[in-house]
Amino acid sequence: MTREENIANLAQLRSDAETLVKDYNEAIQSGKYDLAMKADAAMIEKVNEYTSVVRDMCFEDCKNSEDPMLTAVKTLSFVTIGAKDEKKGDDKVPVRSVIDKERQIDLLKLQKYCGSIGADENWSHIAMKLNFLLTAQKCVDLGIDPKAVNDSYAMSEIARDFNMGKTPTSKTNILKSLQSVVTAMLGGEYKATSHDVNYLMSVYSKKNRRALTVTCANHKFFRNFLAEVCHRIVTPGATYEVDFKAKRDS
Repeated sequence: MTREENIANLAQLRSDAETLVKDYNEAIQSGKYDLAMKADAAMIEKVNEYTSVVRDMCFEDCKNSEDPMLTAVKTLSFVTIGAKDEKKGDDKVPVRSVIDKERQIDLLKLQKYCGSIGADENWSHIAMKLNFLLTAQKCVDLGIDPKAVNDSYAMSEIARDFNMGKTPTSKTNILKSLQSVVTAMLGGEYKATSHDVNYLMSVYSKKNRRALTVTCANHKFFRNFLAEVCHRIVTPGATYEVDFKAKRDS
């Protein structure tokens, strides 16, 4: 399809999704839940098709650029559609609407689409190795024997054999390791800073539902974090932000 045909297709898919959302709302409010389920399933198909089309358009733009990886981390995301339910009225009946929704570019899928991206075609494997090293270090930080991570961590053989040095035990060492990944992704002229390390370590792990348990990023999430770091590096004026609950004015 041409770009114009794709744009027309997207407009039709959104219109179809909005019609199905209207059918869903009417069915819910009438208590016809079997019809609501059918409308919901059909709407999900339209949303998925819309996402597939707009993602491929984004990938094609990246592929046709001089540097697909650089273009991807500058762009960072594409806009698709989704559904949002809000409770409205005195009865708080859920009402669904079609909304715009940002989706981050999956760099590994982009690489498969383009054939090869990045300054080093092994960038994703190098990222895996850094993820492994950070996970092993997190064990050490928490007083856990990292042997299980060292023995059974899931990564490619290329990643396992890649020599990135010892487990980074300080922010200075993490910065050196992070820089090796940034160089593999973008080239040596792009430099990571201590702020990038601080951001990466801030989002890298989260509290697990189980008590006393921390979940480290899987490879997909880790690639997304690295893409955000690279976006900060290549985007003039881009800075990290902290979200917090501010006090109300009296």
